Amino acid sequence: MKLKLAFFLIGVTGSFLATAQVQQQQSNSADLQRLANLLKGTWDLEVHLEPTAKAPKGMQGKGDETWRPGPLGLTLTDEENFSAGPMKLTLVGLFWTDKVTRKLQALDCNNQNPHTCGLKDALDGNTVQWDGQKLTVDEPEPDPSGKMMISRIVWSDIKPSSFTETGYYGPPGGPFEKGMTILATRRK
Repeated sequence: MKLKLAFFLIGVTGSFLATAQVQQQQSNSADLQRLANLLKGTWDLEVHLEPTAKAPKGMQGKGDETWRPGPLGLTLTDEENFSAGPMKLTLVGLFWTDKVTRKLQALDCNNQNPHTCGLKDALDGNTVQWDGQKLTVDEPEPDPSGKMMISRIVWSDIKPSSFTETGYYGPPGGPFEKGMTILATRRK
């Protein structure tokens, strides 16, 4: 009798754990789907770069950003182009739910930073947080002297017709300094 009860409890526990794992995977995939539903489409950008030593008055610019869900909703792609002063940025970002860790992951490639577009860095270093209202991506990258810093991009105030994208930079753990603010308006 005790043996039957033990097998019953093991079976119930295993079933419960398997169900919980499937629910967690579905939840994370649903997070990516919710994010895709909010951001998909083309957006016009107003770019504001903060003052620096090279640009003491900051820089203003314009551009566009297009978000596309991938086949079966497995990925979400962000294509961004903008010009501000002499800088012309082209960026492609890829978001997905890692099936092993069940966490959102991100990879970006752009023409302004040689430290982007590394799959190993995307898996081991980048962190992605989506709380249903705000998307935050932290990406470690070395500064010109080789010291490790964090580039943080935050998409917030996401509405059907607009969102704000803010870029920060600083050492791991902060403090972070704002480097850019992008105001996005959905293209009609």
